[in-house]
Amino acid sequence: MSIVTVLNAIRSTATNAYQDAVPLATMENFVHVGESVLNGPEVIRNEFLNALVNKIGLQLFNEKEFGNPLLFLKKGQLEYGQTIEDIFVEMAKAHNYITGTREGEEPPDQYAINKAIADTAFYSVILGRQYWKTIHEQDLKRAFLSQDGLGRLIAAIMLAIKNGENYDDYRMAIAIMARQIEESKKNPKWKGEVKLLTLYNATVDEADALTVDNCLESKDFLRFMSNQFKKWSNRITKPRSDLNNAGVTNWIPKESQRIMMLGDIQADIDTNLMAWAYNSDRLAIGAIDEIDAWYSIGADSTGTVSPDDIKVKGDIGLGGEYPVVATLYDADMIKIYNKTQKMSQAYNARGHYYNIFSTFEDIFAASPFHNFVVFSLT
Repeated sequence: MSIVTVLNAIRSTATNAYQDAVPLATMENFVHVGESVLNGPEVIRNEFLNALVNKIGLQLFNEKEFGNPLLFLKKGQLEYGQTIEDIFVEMAKAHNYITGTREGEEPPDQYAINKAIADTAFYSVILGRQYWKTIHEQDLKRAFLSQDGLGRLIAAIMLAIKNGENYDDYRMAIAIMARQIEESKKNPKWKGEVKLLTLYNATVDEADALTVDNCLESKDFLRFMSNQFKKWSNRITKPRSDLNNAGVTNWIPKESQRIMMLGDIQADIDTNLMAWAYNSDRLAIGAIDEIDAWYSIGADSTGTVSPDDIKVKGDIGLGGEYPVVATLYDADMIKIYNKTQKMSQAYNARGHYYNIFSTFEDIFAASPFHNFVVFSLT
């Protein structure tokens, strides 16, 4: 985006006062346009910077995404309200088919009620936060010295803010998954935990039994674990009601399946197993999402939380309460919607600088109707 394009895009939607004070930009006069902005009244500078941040900056913001591997979990904008309603439609059940009435039999009631919508759920956790960066007047002056200077200035600011937003979104998405795991483990009807060590040790002699501390060094255990991934990937394609918190009959097609796995575990599998023993492509699932750690906001968190509330739950094998190595899930289970995205600025007359503020509220939720399976070292 050239400096001329930026300047004229701002001018095209500006007030009459701005258009009278600032000429149309060309490749030859953009320095003079900058002087008109910087030497004009404060209201002109404020209007310029407001348009630069909100019109140009947000366009860069929304078109360029940086660094969040779980960005696909974002579902879009939630215009109204602060909760997500999830509606589940139950599978139709078979009933006796009666061709006609026989003596002594009651005729079927064709007006009996059998609603398609079995259950609804309202839930949400709001992640509210604000990022800010400073632009000195000297920064603006330098930006008008070259054709791409203004673009570099705004891109640098938006990149810094975008990186912060994406990092917090990434941690919060993992924390929502961790909260779903924590809540499910409290539900006696949920049977989605695969206790890898217990199952493996049942197949070997007592002398060959493994522990959390040494199991990931064993090729036999890693082969057993990858086999469990494949078995459960096949199993959850069929309808089951004991793998979700609501107890409804649901399933996950292969193409909708994803595995969220600690990156260190993925590295152990890739390094210690031959390709024939483990090949993620043969799982035929949507993707494997590697994460650096499990983050948590706690199972009971509601309302609004801040990035400071997101804590590292602990790496695998360090004696944590839930030593989870991976979870097999449907991407539609995690729902992230943007509620607020607003840019604003404030001028400090004593310091001759502008502070740019970027305010976000994102709504995070996990559906109780979706099946998912957790693989733990227990």
